[in-house]
Amino acid sequence: MKTKKIIAVLMALALLLVSFAACSADKTPDEPTTDAGTSVQTSEPDSVPESTGVINVSVLKGPTGIGGAYLWTKSDNGETANTYNITLDTDATVVGPKLMTGEYDIASIPTNLAASLYQKSQGKVKVIAVNTLGVLYLVTKDNAVTSLNDLKGKTILASGQGTIAEYALNYVLESNGYTIGTDVNIEFTSEHSESVAKALAGGYDVVLLPEPFVTQLQVKDASFSVGINLTEEWEKLGNTTLAMGCIAVNANFYENNKAAVAAFLKDYAESAAYANEHVEEAAKLVESHDIMPAAVAQKAIPNCNIVCLTGDEMKAALTGCYSVLFEQNPKIIGGSMPADDFYVYAEN
Repeated sequence: MKTKKIIAVLMALALLLVSFAACSADKTPDEPTTDAGTSVQTSEPDSVPESTGVINVSVLKGPTGIGGAYLWTKSDNGETANTYNITLDTDATVVGPKLMTGEYDIASIPTNLAASLYQKSQGKVKVIAVNTLGVLYLVTKDNAVTSLNDLKGKTILASGQGTIAEYALNYVLESNGYTIGTDVNIEFTSEHSESVAKALAGGYDVVLLPEPFVTQLQVKDASFSVGINLTEEWEKLGNTTLAMGCIAVNANFYENNKAAVAAFLKDYAESAAYANEHVEEAAKLVESHDIMPAAVAQKAIPNCNIVCLTGDEMKAALTGCYSVLFEQNPKIIGGSMPADDFYVYAEN
């Protein structure tokens, strides 16, 4: 009698194992490779849970890092609803592939990069907030340039070729009657720090820089001052504001963690407000997270245009900005305007 029972149990276990093996075989994802060599998962990844206790977040050195410094500190102290594993990155092109594949759940990146990732990944990256408006300034020595009219015949030293910086500058200049290469020249450097070094060495009338590099230049040489606020000139042309930085999310992560993402946005909005309202204290937090020295951050924050625009405000700011960039060069936003499903109203 006992022998029959043992045989029955063994047969049941065998059937269970066969069933489990069949189910496992059906879950093999299809992972094509993009032209950048980055694996893009087209099926829902098994690694994304229905809820998460830790959210992997990337922030970039600069204004997006400043806006997230208070959130970072509160998370380290266990004072946020979510637990955040925050990575400080210096290169947005490294962040993009990690966001597409799910290594990062949320990332602060340039707005044009978010649109390009959305196109490249077929909707696997979406946007949930604008966190940085225009931070571009034309800086001059000894007040040599105070308006666009003063730029004729001048050479502008600039970094950010192929980015929003180049196309925002081109748009403003061309809309005000300038022919680039004839009426005004632009000389590009490889990075912002190189522009600062060349400006300090002399020989340039005008330098295009974003914050906090404007402040870094002025700290080293107080004779440099802001001659033209490029965001103000952009807005004079009748468009929405110049939206330069945003918060993007891995779409699969969002679908499985909507409440956690909404909580993140609440935390980030509080963090951005803290940076704007408590500049000195925020600057100390910025330094504690190795984003930049407190002395530089304290002077730069008022000009960093740190915000947290969500919902309709976010969409209006981005669509206006993308329309201008698309006219300048469609490739900068991935070749076409993002569809409506790119904009996620995650705060609801």
